[in-house]
Amino acid sequence: MVIDEKNNISLLKAMGETTRYKILSALISGEKCACEIPGLINRSQPNTSMHLSKLQDLGIIKSRRDGKRILYSIKDPRVKKILEIINK
Repeated sequence: MVIDEKNNISLLKAMGETTRYKILSALISGEKCACEIPGLINRSQPNTSMHLSKLQDLGIIKSRRDGKRILYSIKDPRVKKILEIINK
């Protein structure tokens, strides 16, 4: 098994930032609309949007359009495992 250190470090850095951690924690229970995430994490919509974009660029989350709504979910299965372990 080849370990991709650079990818692992990027993932952990992303998860270590407070707002991104809160977003991922909100998404652990399932897909969420972009419109509801700011309220769940107590951040402004522009701030949340910036962090969602960064997480998507890193391949950690994914989005899909449902009419006018954009729904986000966790793409990287390692994130779910990490959150499950640290939330025990």
